[in-house]
Amino acid sequence: MMKQIIREQYQLKLSQLDGVNTLIRPKEGWVRTLRKALGMSGPQMANRLGISKSQASQMERMEIEDRITLRQLRRVADSFDCDLIYALVPRKPIEIVIRDRAREKAQKLVAKTDVQMKLEAQQLSNEQLDAQIEIEIDRLVREMPRDLWED
Repeated sequence: MMKQIIREQYQLKLSQLDGVNTLIRPKEGWVRTLRKALGMSGPQMANRLGISKSQASQMERMEIEDRITLRQLRRVADSFDCDLIYALVPRKPIEIVIRDRAREKAQKLVAKTDVQMKLEAQQLSNEQLDAQIEIEIDRLVREMPRDLWED
């Protein structure tokens, strides 16, 4: 019960991100886009950051190449009087991600059992197998065992 409440609290935090995944990084990157929107030149940005012009240019290139660090982005954000917002945004609702993983685990567990039952000539029909998988999915989602994410 307590695990469920805690998980729901975390899911509530993530629900704040709804709609954020439609935000697309500009082709030239956020740093250059914001710098240009502010009417700031590259040398002016470099001066504000206390770095060389070539380092400022390199920083913009690093963002486009996904090599910039959060520390560097935070420094740029501060110099532009901006907030850096960093988040991992689930592509699907968390409940679906958990259920999908539970389905993978359930199919493997039921398949193992089915092999044993075939050897003992107690094979289940496809409908019975599907029902067993659904029962196992519900159990895994409800109990959230520690090994849910282990392969």
